Amino acid sequence: MDCCEYHQRILFYGVLLCLGLSIAPAVHARKGNEPVYFDPFDLGAGGASLTRASKEGRIYANPALMTYGGKFHRWIGLTETLLSTQNTLSTARDLIPGQSSNQSSEPEENNTQEFVDTLFKNPVRVGWGLAASYVSANFGLGMFSRYEPDFQAREFGRYGLPEVVFSSESYHGSALAVAAQAPWRWLSFGITAKYIYALEPHLVAEITDEATMRDLQNQTLIPDLQKHYRGLGIDAGMVLFFQGTHLDWSLAGKIDDAGGLAFTPGSSPAAENSIPENFRQVVSAGGGVTLHTGADAVHLALDYRDILSAYGDESFKKIYAGAKILIRTYLGLAAGLYHGNPSYGAEIDLILLRIALTSYKRELGDRPGVNPRQIIMGTVSTGF
Repeated sequence: MDCCEYHQRILFYGVLLCLGLSIAPAVHARKGNEPVYFDPFDLGAGGASLTRASKEGRIYANPALMTYGGKFHRWIGLTETLLSTQNTLSTARDLIPGQSSNQSSEPEENNTQEFVDTLFKNPVRVGWGLAASYVSANFGLGMFSRYEPDFQAREFGRYGLPEVVFSSESYHGSALAVAAQAPWRWLSFGITAKYIYALEPHLVAEITDEATMRDLQNQTLIPDLQKHYRGLGIDAGMVLFFQGTHLDWSLAGKIDDAGGLAFTPGSSPAAENSIPENFRQVVSAGGGVTLHTGADAVHLALDYRDILSAYGDESFKKIYAGAKILIRTYLGLAAGLYHGNPSYGAEIDLILLRIALTSYKRELGDRPGVNPRQIIMGTVSTGF
């Protein structure tokens, strides 16, 4: 490959990186069977949150959970999250000028070759999340934002030529939840109303395609991708909860996006051609068992999402299982099964400050091991 082709590749990646940074506040990928927002600690427990969710996670996982707890006040605070795949940091280090072992001795063409080869071997995925919320026994109000851009280069693309894929997963909006117990304390119901802002860019392009190169340099491309789409959705949940001296058990049911969530375009007429796919109604069920003393607890949970296969996901993406261990209310440990892979989490509660670390593997393909991302997530929450 000659020098000109190398420089084309560099320009192509540069444009994609600029795209990712420019549309960060507004983009998302096609939604699956999961809720629009997960509490990071719940992800460490395999995402099994229908019968027990943490902090603001109750609003989105199952609003009926708000009625159960020792006090009327549940949570008020701010949660900030940063995430990256395991190999993203090493990839970034390799691409920093001066870090390569042959930087000073090899010509510029070889350095460019190394840049390209590194991105072909290691997909890059980073992201951030932010949630502000108030949760009580009967009422919850939250605002959230989650963005995860993903860059992947393929040596052999759809037509056998090298290509680059830029996609992203992000949700932005607000939610209002209400919950109440039935005449019997062991039965509760909850409803969450969501207002979502969303876009859905997904760029796939061949590196050697000169027409694509010109299109990506078009000054109108980024503004077109920034046009917002919005929609209103309703989630409804219920919980059967039976409490004992040292053993509790619960069953839960949930409907996400009841009746479907349809998006409408922003103010630009040109946006009509790229409205995101509507969110489909998802019916899910879960069960949980909790062993507890006065200050410690172990919760085991199993969720089966999208019972009616609205999204057509394989079974390994529908089963969420996990365990949470709470020690003296100051330390939480979690482990589970997420997308058929182990997940882990830990959280330390320092009264007004909570620090959490989560690790899980996200499968972007339709089969286990086809297109995985091993994600590490760090979270800081301020509140009580």
